[in-house]
Amino acid sequence: MTRLENPPPVDASTQATLLIDEFIAALVNSRIYELNHPRVQNSLQNLRRLLVELADLTAEPTIQLGCVDGVMVFQERPLIGASIGASRLLATLKQWGSGGVALGRNASESELQELLTSLVGKPRPGWTYAELNTQLEARNCHEVRLLPPFQEGKAYAGASGTSIQVGLRFYQTVIDLLQNITVNVSRGGHIDFAPVQAQAEEVLKQLDAKGEPLLGLARQDQYDAFTFGHSLRVTVLSMHFARSLTDDRDLLIRIGTAALLHDVGKSLVPFEILHSPHALSAEERREMNRHAELGAECLLGHHDSDPLAIVAAFGHHRGPDGKGYPNTAHEHHAEMVTNIVKICDVFEALTAARPYKHPMSPIRAYRVMIAMGDRLDQRLLRKFIERNGLYPVGQLVTLSTGETAVVHAQSADPVAPVVSILEDAQGQLLTEEAQELLDLSDITCCGARRLLGELAPDLMLERAERHEHEERVRRAEQAEREEQQARLAKEAADKDPWKWD
Repeated sequence: MTRLENPPPVDASTQATLLIDEFIAALVNSRIYELNHPRVQNSLQNLRRLLVELADLTAEPTIQLGCVDGVMVFQERPLIGASIGASRLLATLKQWGSGGVALGRNASESELQELLTSLVGKPRPGWTYAELNTQLEARNCHEVRLLPPFQEGKAYAGASGTSIQVGLRFYQTVIDLLQNITVNVSRGGHIDFAPVQAQAEEVLKQLDAKGEPLLGLARQDQYDAFTFGHSLRVTVLSMHFARSLTDDRDLLIRIGTAALLHDVGKSLVPFEILHSPHALSAEERREMNRHAELGAECLLGHHDSDPLAIVAAFGHHRGPDGKGYPNTAHEHHAEMVTNIVKICDVFEALTAARPYKHPMSPIRAYRVMIAMGDRLDQRLLRKFIERNGLYPVGQLVTLSTGETAVVHAQSADPVAPVVSILEDAQGQLLTEEAQELLDLSDITCCGARRLLGELAPDLMLERAERHEHEERVRRAEQAEREEQQARLAKEAADKDPWKWD
């Protein structure tokens, strides 16, 4: 992927997500390596850098990263992108009875390391975040601490009532599984395929039952510093696509398993290359490209690995024309599963946010993929576009009436999907109960409504933040009025000569 010389500006929420992702990376690396290992030290350096950048961006001396009901929160806003990969961190905080972490801008790498060391181990019986904080203070770590459980009025309050898509909890479970696989492979251990296949089967069940929440999170374009979120999104896209090609459930589960493991070779790529925020050198690029070969070798080392997973890991960067990598001295026929995973891999990479590039709209991504010619199976690509729709599930769109909507499902008309109205023509956000579901292809119910185009996610975020601020002001004013009325009533009662106890 070509990296921009001038990366897109990062807002506070994205920067907080980067910080949380790096915190999780440090936790994962601390499980694999000794604390003095270069990869752990590199994580600590990045963690310190991102902390300072976020503190400078927000002008806050202390950054509070809260967790409420399984969701990471910053400045009263849920961070869905960060929460997807944060199951390990959330579980760690829960076992300490904590509601988050507080990191001072001046926290040193040694203080951050002390916090990590404490979190990697399990608490003693009866210990909570308070004992850990006391321990940190005794070690002169004054800039890091754990937060108490969620309480109204705290700096990270306000998210407990936030509506989170039902697929989030499942995403967190699969991300945790992929993290454990990475740890095992990095240590030279083996992969247990049973839970991987079980999660692929669960993806299929959720797509069968009600796939919108899962597909909506697959359109989550928040930056994901790990490859775990990418692998899961590719899996959801692959299985959603494959369901239109076959009804063989065993085959669909095998395709899902192959998609989950297609990037397993990245566990063996040097950390500083895999997570580099800068353009890779030619030598680093060659090392990165080895992940396909390393992944196939890793899976071949397991007697119970599925051949479909092996070929997908090996061939998902090779085209039907034989170009790409790894290079082979002989002709290599691409399996259908490899072509499916490759198309979904490219689509996810193009439409996802990265620190070095803006996310493409689905329509633009389709154009790029069609222009790739023989590097993709064009017949299969056309079917993918038909299945996914010009406006995929989760895409924000504007309507001719001035309303804003999110694509809920596809209809018979590729330019007129089923949408859910999020914001009315006057710019007012609707409650979940008031959100109307409309099939734009049905003229009898939609009248003159038609889809005008896509809406940039950051624009919708700005609108949501504005409405959220207005609602907070309204609630504060209402509380002030009620308090004043109660005060006046009390004063009147105190002056009543007939008042008696």
